[in-house]
Amino acid sequence: MATRTQPLIRPDWRSKALIALVVLGVFGASAVLGKLASGGISLKVLALIGLPAGLLALMFVARYFQFAVLLLPLTALILPEIELSTGTHTRLPLSLLLALLLTGVWCLSMFVRRQWTLAPSPLNRPMLIFGALCIFSLGWGIAWRDPGLYRDSGFIVTQIGALVTILVSLTAGMLVGKFVTTPRQLAYIFGLFIVCGTLMTCTQLFEIRQSLLNDRGLWGLWTVGPAFGLIIAQPRLPWYWRALLALLIVLNLYQTMVVNSLWVSGWAPTIVGLLAITFFHSRKLFFIVLIIIALAGYGAQSFFADVAQENVDEGALQRLIIWEQSWRVTSEHWLFGTGPAGYALYYMTYYRADARSTHNNYLDILGQFGFSGMLVWLWLAALSLREGWRLSCRAPAGMLRSAAIVAAGGWVAAMTSMFFGDWILPFAYNQGIGGYKYTVYSWIFFGFLIALRQMLDHAPAPREPTVAQVML
Repeated sequence: MATRTQPLIRPDWRSKALIALVVLGVFGASAVLGKLASGGISLKVLALIGLPAGLLALMFVARYFQFAVLLLPLTALILPEIELSTGTHTRLPLSLLLALLLTGVWCLSMFVRRQWTLAPSPLNRPMLIFGALCIFSLGWGIAWRDPGLYRDSGFIVTQIGALVTILVSLTAGMLVGKFVTTPRQLAYIFGLFIVCGTLMTCTQLFEIRQSLLNDRGLWGLWTVGPAFGLIIAQPRLPWYWRALLALLIVLNLYQTMVVNSLWVSGWAPTIVGLLAITFFHSRKLFFIVLIIIALAGYGAQSFFADVAQENVDEGALQRLIIWEQSWRVTSEHWLFGTGPAGYALYYMTYYRADARSTHNNYLDILGQFGFSGMLVWLWLAALSLREGWRLSCRAPAGMLRSAAIVAAGGWVAAMTSMFFGDWILPFAYNQGIGGYKYTVYSWIFFGFLIALRQMLDHAPAPREPTVAQVML
């Protein structure tokens, strides 16, 4: 006679009661939603749908936190259309909401466990101090604000949003540094940027309109950088993969330098990144590449002259006027600045006819957070370069070395792009808070500088070669 299979867990009366409550709750919520939706979709309907969805997302993040961190680059590279309107002409991208959720769950977990631990790194201190200065500057800028400024009741909301975006940019790097723990996960992020970057390059080359991929900001740098890093630092990479990656680099540079030549900040950081990545990998190869680029630049003098003239015709020299204007405001608030997005009010009051952002991320930092914030930022920049140098020297050939040189060289290029007007810390009145979805690219790779240290510190010691291996 066949025996009945016994369940692994026999539910008690509490489990049965919980199941019954869940079933009744689902039926009740469905009835309420049906009643409300009969008159059209409203905020109440969206709230009732969003609350359980948010709870499910929270449960998923708490249960699979490391996996959720790996979704951060995916949500940044794609899904720009999944945005929530705030009602203040600002749109919040999914990547920002995910990073906020991850940061909140992480902080709550550390608070509950009373273990305030970050991945050990010399970069933690300047990042935390810079974040604290950003928070302090908000109150400082309000306290010392000129009394005759233009009145905007909603400006404080903009400032808080700008502050949150900056803080979450920092925590994105910390999250990657803490929870990306294996070379396989590094390879996954490399693959995402290369695959999505290839699609971005092709859609731009063939003028295919799309709203899926975030081909803005430094997308060219973070497409070419990983591809180039794999070519020069992966000893076992098959030749056909090297050829395909080289083709991607050529196509991307053609698209950004030739087709979109006027957008200098779209291709100049990529050239700097290629040089910096080469330098971190091999000084000999660097000088060879430098000579090749110098010869190519000499042969293309007319091209660069035309690009420079086109930029002048487009009003590039007006940036000098904007920078002088920025200094007039900063000189009156030089210690801690005007606060996040704070100088916008001064522009709208005193320079209303030409109230434009600085188009220089360093001047943005100076204007918002004063010389205190600028000094800490430069401290962070210097430490990141030193850390990148050390990691590139320590990392063995393969994925770890590719990640080290790309993160270090790419961060050099990202800091260079700040001079050209590309934002590493998004400004609320230029690309807006929604720009986080592509400014976070640089912070993801910045997190590599933290993650790689942990991988190298905990890597098994290399075995001593045998006599046979030495003879061979």
